Parts: sequence; C-alpha cells; structure tokens
Amino acid sequence: MAIEEQFNLVAKSYDENRKKFISCFDDYYISSTGFIAKTLKYAPKVIYDLGSGTGLLPTFWYKYFPKSEYVLIDITEEMLNVARKRFAGISNIKYEVLDYSESMQDGNPALIISV
Repeated sequence: MAIEEQFNLVAKSYDENRKKFISCFDDYYISSTGFIAKTLKYAPKVIYDLGSGTGLLPTFWYKYFPKSEYVLIDITEEMLNVARKRFAGISNIKYEVLDYSESMQDGNPALIISV
C-alpha cells in the first residue's frame, strides 16, 4: 500500500491518535510555535506548511500571523480535506496535493514550516 493510501485511510482520526501517543503533544506545538513566532522581526508574507496533513501546525501559526498567506501542502487529499474543514471560511489559506520532494510552487516563501 502506497503512503498516500495509508494516510488517506487514517486522516479523520490522525490528530486524536497522535495525541494518544505523544503525551506533550499540545505543549510542543504551543511552545515551539510561540518561541519562533516571537523571534521573527516581521510577519511572513507566505507560510508554506510541508506535509501539512490535517493542518494542525498552521492553527498555531495563524494565531500569530492571521494576515499571512498559507499554503498547506500534503501528498494526500483526505488529510487536506480535514484541514479544509478546520479552516472553513478562512480565505488566506490554500491547499495543494503535492509530493513536495518532487516539485513545489515557484516563488520565494518567507517561511517554511514542517513537523
């Protein structure tokens, strides 16, 4: 089974299952995002999230940079469908089903994030 198929199968329960296995899950995202965001001297114009999955990481970044444009990139459609529901009604977030190891959108992103 290809990796895309595996992630598509677990997309809806992915975040909850990760929290079961990683006890400091929320603390990690909150503290690491807060630390990095506070050290930046500018608000990034574009933030790319590579391997975005369900869009969990951008939820923490969005608190600091709500005006930045976000591009959530993942290899699976179902994971990004969860992200689309998470960010329903927010217009500055785009979604790309893409194997970023092969190609990425042209441009100079101000910030690339990934966990």
